[in-house]
Amino acid sequence: MISHQFNCVFVHIPKTAGQSIEHFFLNLHNLTWKEKDQLLLKKNTDPQKGPERLAHMTAKEYYQCGHIEQKDYQHYFSFSFVRNPWERLVSEYLHKKIDKKMSLKEFVLHGWPSQNIFCDKYRHIIPQADYLYDEYGQQLVDFIGRFENLHNDFSYVCKQLNIADTSLPHKNSSYGFRRLITRKFRHLFRTDKRVNSHYSEYYDDELQEIVAEIYAKDIELFGYEFDKPAYNKLNAQVNIATAS
Repeated sequence: MISHQFNCVFVHIPKTAGQSIEHFFLNLHNLTWKEKDQLLLKKNTDPQKGPERLAHMTAKEYYQCGHIEQKDYQHYFSFSFVRNPWERLVSEYLHKKIDKKMSLKEFVLHGWPSQNIFCDKYRHIIPQADYLYDEYGQQLVDFIGRFENLHNDFSYVCKQLNIADTSLPHKNSSYGFRRLITRKFRHLFRTDKRVNSHYSEYYDDELQEIVAEIYAKDIELFGYEFDKPAYNKLNAQVNIATAS
C-alpha cells in the first residue's frame, strides 16, 4: 500500500492484520474498499508489475516494479508487521483449509503451494524476511512492528505520520461484513472448534522442526520461539484465524 497523502508505504505480509491497517488508511482517505485501487491495493495480471495481488508486494518490488521511484521510497516512511511463524502458518492453514479434513502436517507436507512467486497462494507462506530484506540482508523498511504488540506498535507508526487517531478498525466494508457474518454462521454448525485452539496444539515435535527449518530466517531475525503457554479456557478466546 502506498499513501502519497501521508508519505508512507505499508508492506503487507499476509496473516499479520494487514487488512485492518489497510482499512484504517482507506478511512483516512475517505475511500471505500471498492476504491482501494487508489492505494495500490489491486489485482495484477502482469508479472513484471509484481504478484497477483499488489497488496502483497515485497518492499523492494515497490520500486523495482515501477510503482514508486526508489528515491521517493527512501523518503517515505515504510513499515510492516511480523508474526510468530508457527502461529502465522496455523492462521494461514485455518484460513485456507478450515472446511477441509487435511491436517496442518498434511498441509505442510502435501498441500504446500507451488513455488510461483507471482501466485498469491505462495506469497502467503514465504518467509516474512523475504518481504523486508534484500539478498544482502539489508532491512528495506523503516519500522517492523509485531502482531503480538499490534496496537502499541501501530500507535508508533501513526506518531511518525502525525496521525492522531490510532484505533484500528474491524473490516467495515459491506463485503468484509458479509464475509465475517458468513464465517460466524458457519462456525455455529462446526463440531470442530479449532479456531479457538492455541497454535501449539497443531504441532507434533517433527512438524515443529520442519516449520522451524522453513522459517529459519524469521526465527533468527525476529527472535521468535515456539511457545507452549499455560493454557486454559479463559485464554482460549483469541481467534488466530481471522488476521489477514
